[in-house]
Formats: sequence, structure tokens, C-alpha cells
Amino acid sequence: MNYNEEQLKQALAKMLPRTVCYGSPQGSDGLHWRPLWHVGSYRSVSDAELLHLCWLAEETLISDEWAQFENTVYWHSVSTIYIHATWQERVVALAKVKGIEI
Repeated sequence: MNYNEEQLKQALAKMLPRTVCYGSPQGSDGLHWRPLWHVGSYRSVSDAELLHLCWLAEETLISDEWAQFENTVYWHSVSTIYIHATWQERVVALAKVKGIEI
């Protein structure tokens, strides 16, 4: 299924509830970093940070989930793991493993 970037960003935010939110109190769409202690302004997540957010979500996977996710986004050779997935593909795979609806 094809998802647009906003749907994928919303799903990613669900996987990182303490770190990132979708939308902000000021009413703007998109991903935003939550300010510490709810003090300060919400800062938009840049496109360059999306892959890092996927990595943060990957760090929450337990072993069974990791094996399922790994089979989707990694290619293995004898001694090397090759990553061949965009942030969008990673979000789709993470959502599938974690049972999150996009």
C-alpha cells in the first residue's frame, strides 16, 4: 500500500510518544520535538532527522520484533549487514512489526 509522508510521520510519532509528537499546540502539522518539561516552544523535526527517529524506534524493538524487522530492511552477507531502506520503508516495517496502523 502507498502511504503519503504525513501518514508515515504520524505513525512514527506513535512509536516515539515521549520524544516527538505530530502537530503542535500552535496548530501546525508535521513532526515536532517536544520541549523538555513542557517548557519552551515545539521545534519542527527536519527531514535530516527522520532517519535518526527511525533508529530511535528501532532501539525499542525486542528480539522477536527485531528479527522480523531485520528481514524486511537489511540484507546480510557473510560478514556485513547492508541497510537498504529509506526512512519511509523503515516506518512501514516498524509499524507492521509493532502493530501500529498507518
